[in-house]
Amino acid sequence: MSSAAKVSIVSLAAAATFSCGAPREKTLVALFALDGATFDVIDELRSEGKLPAFDRLIRSGTSGTMVSMPERRLMNANPRRGHWSPILWATVATGVVPQKHGILDFLLPVPGTSQVWMGSEDEPPRAELSLPELRGEAPFRLRLRLRSHTPNGMQAISLSLNGALLESVDVPVEWAELTIPIPPESVRPATNRLIFELSKQSRPSDGGVSKDDRLLAAEMSWLEVLDREDRAVVSFDPVYRRFDLGRGFYQPEADVVEAQSSHMRTLPVWKLLGDAGHPVGVVGFWNTWPAYPVNGFLVTSRMGLRGRRQGTKSALTWPLELASELEPLYPSVSDMKETFGDIHAFDCVPPLTERESALADVLRQDELYFRASKKLLPALESGLFTVYFESIDVASHLYLHWREGSPVAEGCRETVRDLVDQIYVRVDRWMGELIDMLPADSTVFVVSDHGMSPAGSQGLHSPHGIFIGAGEGIRKEAEYRGASLLDIAPTILDRLSEPVPLALDGKVLAPIFEPEWLRDNPPRYAEKNIEGDVGGGVSREGADDVLERLRALGYIQ
Repeated sequence: MSSAAKVSIVSLAAAATFSCGAPREKTLVALFALDGATFDVIDELRSEGKLPAFDRLIRSGTSGTMVSMPERRLMNANPRRGHWSPILWATVATGVVPQKHGILDFLLPVPGTSQVWMGSEDEPPRAELSLPELRGEAPFRLRLRLRSHTPNGMQAISLSLNGALLESVDVPVEWAELTIPIPPESVRPATNRLIFELSKQSRPSDGGVSKDDRLLAAEMSWLEVLDREDRAVVSFDPVYRRFDLGRGFYQPEADVVEAQSSHMRTLPVWKLLGDAGHPVGVVGFWNTWPAYPVNGFLVTSRMGLRGRRQGTKSALTWPLELASELEPLYPSVSDMKETFGDIHAFDCVPPLTERESALADVLRQDELYFRASKKLLPALESGLFTVYFESIDVASHLYLHWREGSPVAEGCRETVRDLVDQIYVRVDRWMGELIDMLPADSTVFVVSDHGMSPAGSQGLHSPHGIFIGAGEGIRKEAEYRGASLLDIAPTILDRLSEPVPLALDGKVLAPIFEPEWLRDNPPRYAEKNIEGDVGGGVSREGADDVLERLRALGYIQ
């Protein structure tokens, strides 16, 4: 390592330790985030002696399958429930359900661009939506932004809540923000039905300049309900709340980008820890780009080869200058065969890394994350370190069916059936080297967001990931099957002696600890605000290439 690199890392460690005050306990927690890892493959390879790092952790700690979360994708025109990585990793990072943390799809709206048209064949035309229970102090007020479809001119729109008329307002063709009082007697528990009665509508195609033959009356961009203290007890973005739009609303529209840090509505565990004075280091985690200040270092999800291919140049790391320091660590195309020759990707003509750009990208990306972790990990003696590896997920999507006996592709040797196994072996090697760098009293957690199962000519997400925990106070050679994605953040906070915010949906995984440890270190809870915007605004940089990659993996059409 060069002297310049040493100086940079030492400075980084000093900044992490002293910038927010001294933490209460000097220990390091390492979280290895392995996308798509499953015990079906891990246990088979462990029995053959091929995964020494996994085996060491499982034998010295507590492990078991972990429940994933089936969620509907927000932007999918035909939503179905599935186990979607950006949603799930945000859940791991925050300990709250997706409706709270805000990451609801691979693609999300640019704030302020959501809009939805109203119009119907009813006479008079009407549109309706569902509002949740209004939790706050009455009286409430409804605020919303509306405009009339231009050919209609100004029109009267009557709004009613649960059958009680609120007000009739004149809505112009320019955007207007309206405030309407809500009588207390019109409010119901659980759910509230808001109805718009419209007086005019027309079809864009009537003018002969458009093929759009929808009946359009008015357009809405947002809606909120305020309580007596002017607190927003309901914030209704038509895209985020599209499943609450009823009869008379068309599909909402918005400018979209991939899920970014600016879409996060609650603070990830590394921000909570950093604010409490603990040093943190984050490498490659979903939803971390654009980079934002942390009490240590952050290598974003755009720093991998995907980011370089997209030409992303801004906010790749925190500190910002760390990106140029990590630049020499990128694996070159020329050393790919030497670095990954043992995974059989080159046992095809042409090699699989040329046939599948996603495989080549993710191997380079994860090698970079490993190299960056090796370089930066010495800066942390306590606090939280986490690194994300995606190779298992992508390889399983593309080749898990070969492992299970499906015919291999033309031009490939039978050895490619071992490709998924060799990816697991490579991840085990990365993980083992990093674990060996940790202080002796460190706690290690290994989790995956979902599992993988073969299905026809591909691998698909399955509902159970993995959980492994090892370290002081954690039961040895024990099995525990009660963990969920929601429980990782609160358990990390507890392990670092921080009180767990009551606003978190997850629980501390108390059953993984020895009774004596729990007696001496009982979990603590506290009222604490976890809401916040970690990002510095949504960026469109490299958006087209992100969409291309998501299409290649079948996540979007």
